Amino acid sequence: MINNSKKTYFPLMFSPFASQLGSAIYVLGLNWLIVRATGNTKLLGLIEGLGGLAFFLGDFLVGVLVDQCNRKKVLIWTDIVSTLICFVGGFYVNNQQPQIWLLIIITFILNLMIALNYPAAKAITPEIVKKNQLQKFNAISNTFFNMANVGAPLIGGALLAIKGIDFSEFLIINALSYIVALCMNLLIPYKKRQAAKDNKKESVFASTLIGFKYVKNHPNLLMYMLAMGIFNFCYAGFLLAAPYIANHFFEGEATNYSVFLTVSAIGGLLGGLWLTFQKSEIQPQRIYCEQLFYGVVLIGCGMFLSLSTWLLIALVFGIFQARFFGSITTFIQDETDVAFLGRIFGLTFLFFDGVQPLGDFVFGFFVSSWKQWTYVILGVLLVIFFSCLLFLNKEKGNMVK
Repeated sequence: MINNSKKTYFPLMFSPFASQLGSAIYVLGLNWLIVRATGNTKLLGLIEGLGGLAFFLGDFLVGVLVDQCNRKKVLIWTDIVSTLICFVGGFYVNNQQPQIWLLIIITFILNLMIALNYPAAKAITPEIVKKNQLQKFNAISNTFFNMANVGAPLIGGALLAIKGIDFSEFLIINALSYIVALCMNLLIPYKKRQAAKDNKKESVFASTLIGFKYVKNHPNLLMYMLAMGIFNFCYAGFLLAAPYIANHFFEGEATNYSVFLTVSAIGGLLGGLWLTFQKSEIQPQRIYCEQLFYGVVLIGCGMFLSLSTWLLIALVFGIFQARFFGSITTFIQDETDVAFLGRIFGLTFLFFDGVQPLGDFVFGFFVSSWKQWTYVILGVLLVIFFSCLLFLNKEKGNMVK
């Protein structure tokens, strides 16, 4: 399948799964601790909001670190720092009266490490995996990642059911997951390519500017970034609409919301498997068409909302979300020189992360007014935007001919 043997590619597949599983369990524990201690979610919003700033900082730093440093060492050190902060937090956190400043620091550092680790893993992949195997590798890796999202609620729920377990134990469990990820990354057979002697170290600003110039000369990369931004803007509305719909349309039962998330995660696994076993090389226009199709599904299900159509929204979203991310990553890797992958992934996620707060603000303000019609509006946006991308992609193809 992939070049060399399982020893080559398995660690790079399993490492994100291990760290994501622990991170998802950490978020469950954090939510439980804050709500139990305060009785509301205001402090939780403050912690996650300030912690979210770490993603922006990481998106700026990742280009310099990943393109100028040993990418394997970036993976290793982010896992080490994440492990240490979880262990320290586990010993010092007060489970009865949690120190908000400590939770902000822990969340900020973990988010920063994720912002550096994920692009580093995607940048190192083309140096290990053969180009004609990238699509299959990314599909399998994304399927593993979605498995973590399925397993985390089950494990987290089981842990919460254990009498006497505290948030400190959640942090220790998260630390153990990062140790597993660290061990996996240590097994990756990778040697940094020697850079030319006259290459100077770049500043964060210079690195970002070089990335913008590179994207300017590669229109395909700009379209991929636009596609990710459009998707994440709509994804913010999808996330905010789900609990509102569960609470106001389906008797406010938490089990319905849980089923919705589970169905979405299962859809992610199915989409990942579909991409894994797809023999033909997938093209950008295929992915754009799938998002356009999902927009039509949203419009139809939103107009005739019921429990079955609501769960259909979750299932179809999960399937095409997995195919979208698994494919876009491959497109970017194929389009970008290895030496620039860190900067390009940094710019991509800077755009990706920067759009979501805008989506949160817009949909957070209007979901309660739009109600089930939120899905119709999301569908219309997807149809319009991805139709435009299909048109631009077709025009570009005609110009090349």
